[in-house]
Formats: sequence, structure tokens, C-alpha cells
Amino acid sequence: MSSASTAAASAGEPTAVLRPVNARDARIAVGCTPCPLEQLEVWQAFEASQGHELFGRFLYECEGKPTAVISLYRYTIGGRPFLWAKHGPVWLKEQTPEREADLRRRLVAAVRARDPRAVFIRMHARFRAGDTHELISTITYDRTYVIDLRPGTPEAISAAMPKDGRRGVRRAERTAREAGCTIAEETGLDRAAFEELYAVLEETARRDGFRPHPSQVYWDMLTTLGPEHARVFVLRQDGVAHCWDIVTVSGAMATAYYGASSNASRGFRGAEALDWAVACAMAAEGRTGLDLMGAESTRVPELYSVGRYKRRFAQHPTEVDGAWDVPVRPVLYRALVQARRARHALRHRLGV
Repeated sequence: MSSASTAAASAGEPTAVLRPVNARDARIAVGCTPCPLEQLEVWQAFEASQGHELFGRFLYECEGKPTAVISLYRYTIGGRPFLWAKHGPVWLKEQTPEREADLRRRLVAAVRARDPRAVFIRMHARFRAGDTHELISTITYDRTYVIDLRPGTPEAISAAMPKDGRRGVRRAERTAREAGCTIAEETGLDRAAFEELYAVLEETARRDGFRPHPSQVYWDMLTTLGPEHARVFVLRQDGVAHCWDIVTVSGAMATAYYGASSNASRGFRGAEALDWAVACAMAAEGRTGLDLMGAESTRVPELYSVGRYKRRFAQHPTEVDGAWDVPVRPVLYRALVQARRARHALRHRLGV
């Protein structure tokens, strides 16, 4: 074998293949590998409810062995189509810089051949490379905090936390109880009951300066994923909802996906009491971790404030693959980036 062939083989190119697969084949390839909910078949119904069609599922094989799977959905930005693989690909074998780059190269070629209108692919990667770009919109995260639920009991779980976190959850539990608060799972609530929860989210958004999705988005998430994968936990005082969490479940892992808290709840540490109660409930079901979904890093300093709260629940942050934009049509992608920068600059000048 020539030196050039040897180099190509070491990169996995001659023995690697990317091919489209159906949901069943993707499920078989994943097997018992932990898989984010967004890459499971059940997520397709939620994406469809938001008008996002499945573009396709792909299996990446190296040396004849399933190495990664990825599901992509159709989105648009500025009237231009792109594909989004939320928390994908799912790696089944060793994730190397060379394999990541080879998968992206093959995926771009497949997308370009099938839908040349797609401007870019948004997908996750551990290693930054020349073909990965910061997101043109929204933010990602590459660190999170996961509450370790493997100790099993509330006492053992809190003992594994940092000292300030251990004291904090005990104090929050006591303060909320003394304030007459109750915490219960309300999965299966009707739409009218959910609108009460949504009003708490609107209050949270006004306080923290973000724009929530329309109520229908959260409702669609609950109803399309169903109680097996999407749960609701609520803290109430005198029957009034003050804090809530939508918790998603995939295999042994749970994720605090969305949450809200009233201004009044700060007086009785409601959000902390609720998060702790959710962690204990998930542990009682045999879950191994509760992902608090996102914390600050050098790449994403915008999450510093929320990260300060979450770090109390775990001794160390967990590194995860951040999202990147991978251009399919580089010239058009650059034009989109420049147009968005110009719009943001104009809004800044106008103060809007």
C-alpha cells in the first residue's frame, strides 16, 4: 500500500460509509447506547408539530461497524433552509477528530446531492475544525451540570454534592415546607391548567429578559412526547403555581428541559426546592442523572449566571458536544452571516 493510501486508510476514508437508514435500523444500530431524546424516533412527532419535517436518518460505519447515527430536521432562517440535528450525531464507537471531520464531509456531500437548497447543517461536535462555525443564531453549550442520582437516596445524593449545595437543598426544602408549599407531579394536566403554568413562564421571562416560546410549543412537547418521555412537576403555595419544570426522560437519564419561577417564589427558595424534589423523584425511579441543561464555558460566557446556580448540585461540570454550523453552500452561508450582523448592528443603533 502506498503512503498516500495508508494515510487515507488511517483517516477512515476507504473503509467508511454514510448511508440513509429508516427508524428501525437506526434504533438497532444505537442498541443500548445512551441516546439524547432529540435523536430518538419519538422526537419526530414533536418536530412535525412545529412544522419541521424529518430530512433523514443516517448511519455512519467504519470498517463495517456502526460508528455514529444522526437524524436531521428541516428548518429555515431568513427564508433559507437548513438542517438541524439536535444533540446529534450519537457516537457508538470512538469519537475522533478524523471521524468527526469525515462524517461531516460525507454528510455535506449527501445533503448537497439531495437538497442543494440547504445552506448549512447545524450539528454537534467535540472538536472544533475549519468547517465548523459559531452558530448564526441562538446559543449552544458545551458544559452542563448533571446531578448524580446513582447514590439512590436523598441523603446519599446530597452527600455527593458540594457543601454549599448540600446545605442549600436542605434549606430550600425546609423553607418551602414552612411556607406551606407542596410539590407534586402534574403530568397529564389539561390545557387550561397548563395556561396557569405558562403565566408563570411569562413572569419569568419579563424578570430575566428573554422571550418564551408560544404556549402551544410547550403543550405540543408534552402531548407529542407523552408521559413516558415528558413530565411536569409543579410547586404550589396555597394552590397557586409558583414554579414548574418540564422534565424529559430518555433511558436512564432525565433532563430539566424547561422551567419557570415566580418572583414571589424567591422568598421561599421555590426553584431550588422544586429542582431538588425532581432529582429525588427521578432517583426513586432508578434514573442515574438529572441534566440541568447548560452552563457557562469559555465558548459560552453568556450562561455564567445560570451556571452559578447549577454548579451547586454537582462537584464537577460535565463536558458535552457543542453545536456548530457546517456550511453546505459556503458563499450563501457567509451572506446570511453578514446580513444578520448588519440587522443586529442596525437594531443596536436604533435601541430596539
